[in-house]
Amino acid sequence: MNEKELTEYAEWLLQAAVYKCGNLQDAEDISQETLLCALYKIRQGLNIKDPKSWLMTVLNRKYYDMLRRKYRKPTVSIDAFDNIPDNFIEDDISDDAENIRHCVANLTKIYREVIILHYMHGKSVKDIAQRLGIPENTVKSRLSSGRQHIKKEFTMENYTKQSYEPDDLWISISGQVGMDYEPFSLVGSDRIAMNLLILAYDAPITVPELAKAIGISTTYIEPVAEKLISGELMKKVGDKIYTDFIIKTEENRLSTLSLQKSLAERLCSDIWSVIDKGLNELRQQDFYKQHSNIQAIKSDSFFVMKTLIQSINSMRDEICGGSLPFEQYPDRPNGGKWFAMGSRYPHGYDYDNSPYALYNWSGEACCDTLDKLGAKRITICSFDTDKRALGHIPHEGGDEEYLGRLMYAVHIGRHEQLDMLDQKKLDRIDEFIGLGLFERDDSGELKLTVPVISMQDRWTVYKLCEKYANTITQKYRGECAELFRHPIQLPKHLKSVPKWQTQMDNCCFFPMAVIMQAKKKGLFLKDCDSPAPAIMLCVETE
Repeated sequence: MNEKELTEYAEWLLQAAVYKCGNLQDAEDISQETLLCALYKIRQGLNIKDPKSWLMTVLNRKYYDMLRRKYRKPTVSIDAFDNIPDNFIEDDISDDAENIRHCVANLTKIYREVIILHYMHGKSVKDIAQRLGIPENTVKSRLSSGRQHIKKEFTMENYTKQSYEPDDLWISISGQVGMDYEPFSLVGSDRIAMNLLILAYDAPITVPELAKAIGISTTYIEPVAEKLISGELMKKVGDKIYTDFIIKTEENRLSTLSLQKSLAERLCSDIWSVIDKGLNELRQQDFYKQHSNIQAIKSDSFFVMKTLIQSINSMRDEICGGSLPFEQYPDRPNGGKWFAMGSRYPHGYDYDNSPYALYNWSGEACCDTLDKLGAKRITICSFDTDKRALGHIPHEGGDEEYLGRLMYAVHIGRHEQLDMLDQKKLDRIDEFIGLGLFERDDSGELKLTVPVISMQDRWTVYKLCEKYANTITQKYRGECAELFRHPIQLPKHLKSVPKWQTQMDNCCFFPMAVIMQAKKKGLFLKDCDSPAPAIMLCVETE
């Protein structure tokens, strides 16, 4: 390889460096150092016969040099291997040396700490026993077991897809979140936590096995796993852990989509005859008559959504042997009371153009705002749907806390409250207008377009929804039963998942499929060109 040929490997080398480092800045540094080293050796007359292999060896060396600089990573010597030197110097870049370092990093804490203290810091068995407060024989036993683990794993390559192409796992729940928004806050957008949960779903697995599968040292995996265990998204049995909730895949989501759509098309007109009776009764209520036209449309959407969802869920629960009362939901840490569910997607998945995007919806969100502006209680009740269906209701990032306050402030004419919102929230007002939650009058003043009702009127709406949902359930349970013939098959060790969760994907798209058919047939929102999100603002003033 000459100097000209060396430049041809620059892009390949940078890609390899990015893969190792996980960020462009470090990758650029070590790839440049590698190229400079190669250039120096070429000018010294070195004949590099296998450029890729040679460059990758140097790149690995530069990578571990960088890690040692960052973390003062010590060298490793393990006396259990005859073919490996007793001591590795800082510049040792042999594959065996790096393999041993990885093996030590992948040990669980009880073995890792004694191995590190003894072999990397030169501590005696007696010193380690005193430092850790354990018998000397226990130290010897752990040293022996640690060496055996390293021996066993020394040449193994156990990396899985999650190590190089991690998926996304989005958590949802049925029930009540904890005070710190658990379980959502346990995972959030942390893709390491997501993929640990994915890897530990099909069968119980040890933490070192998880670390190997995901390609990250056990040292860094342990605290994440402990957090998930303490938050009850994972369960520990012996030395193994597993994900303790259902995870649904694209295959699950698509399994009955066509059937749900065809059934909705076939039953839409008949079901809508029941819905229309319910809407007529809703429109006779005094509170409804006080709505503006644009507010009335949102009330209609809420009634339709809740009625259809309640009806199909009732059919599902009958087949699953009944739903579980909220009182019987498991008590979770920090005041939570929930069952979690996970939806797995490839990273970068095109949600907006998925086969079921138009039929997606999120369960009813009832969000109380913290600052009640003189009211005893303010609650946003809403269903979120695709913006092309009924309309999107933002619930991410604590939106509901200030959205409820903003809605009520505008409703009662307290526009000075807008000045108390930070600039980022003020910038979102135009977004909320676009979603159909507000409008501006001719003078530019903000007006609420969401229906506002009392808590008593809220329960009236709920009773009407229940009444007509029961009618739909009784009339069409036989024809809808075919949706529930193929529940999701759970891993054998997973015992905590309620049966109704195994049937959710078999019916979840049906309500919106009925609504989309009704819109297509001109039965619903016929002349409505603006968003019609299913939302109500419920206020208790006394």
